[in-house]
Amino acid sequence: MTGPVLAGILAVRTAEDVLRLAFDEAQGRGVAVRVVATVDGAELPDLVERWSGKYPEVPVTVSVRNAIDPAITLTAAGRSCCLAVLARPTNAYATALVGAVARRSGCPVVLA
Repeated sequence: MTGPVLAGILAVRTAEDVLRLAFDEAQGRGVAVRVVATVDGAELPDLVERWSGKYPEVPVTVSVRNAIDPAITLTAAGRSCCLAVLARPTNAYATALVGAVARRSGCPVVLA
C-alpha cells in the first residue's frame, strides 16, 4: 500500500519516539509523514518542526483532533496510510486504545 506514514500522537510525552520512527520509516519508503495528534500540547509544533528539519526531504502534514474519540480518529487516518506508528502503551487505557486501532487499521501498526 502506498500513502504516508501515520504518526499517531496520543500523548505529548511519547511524541518524540513516535516522530523519530515515523520520519525514519517515511524516509526509507519515500513517502510523507501525516501527524495526527489526539492531544493538544504547546510543545508539539516544535517537536514536529525539529524532526521535519532532520528529514527535510520528507513532506509532513499535521492535524490535531482532540475532540473526537482517539481510536476512531487514528483508525480513520490510517485508512490511507502505508504504516501507522503509535507509542508503546504504558497503562490500561493506552493498551486498549492501541489494540482497538491495530484491530481496525487498514495498514500495519508498529509501536515506538
